[in-house]
Amino acid sequence: MDVENESKPSSDEALGSLESDVGSEVYGELLEAFLAHLSLQAVELGIAAADGDVAAAQYVAHQIKGTATSFGATRLDEVAHHVLAVEAGQRELLRSLVSELDAEIRSLQAGAGVSAGNQ
Repeated sequence: MDVENESKPSSDEALGSLESDVGSEVYGELLEAFLAHLSLQAVELGIAAADGDVAAAQYVAHQIKGTATSFGATRLDEVAHHVLAVEAGQRELLRSLVSELDAEIRSLQAGAGVSAGNQ
């Protein structure tokens, strides 16, 4: 499944809304915590994918999806959404999507100057 080329909704309004709701300083702290927590979630996703545990991967993807849009991470939200649609037995699809999630997490962290080891 190639979710890379699907259209992405703009998140500028949602992103601006969160920052204006909580203020720049608090927003920065929340963003830092979100990005750091993604490292742990990436590990959980990797384990779930390696085990073929669709339910565990979907649990983590649901958590990611719940916060990704708040921080303007629409691509992360989209891929997490696709993980939620994986059916039992679709191990290769699960592995592929988890790999995409991992790449997106690393990209977001790199863009924010957060390394996977800074938790």
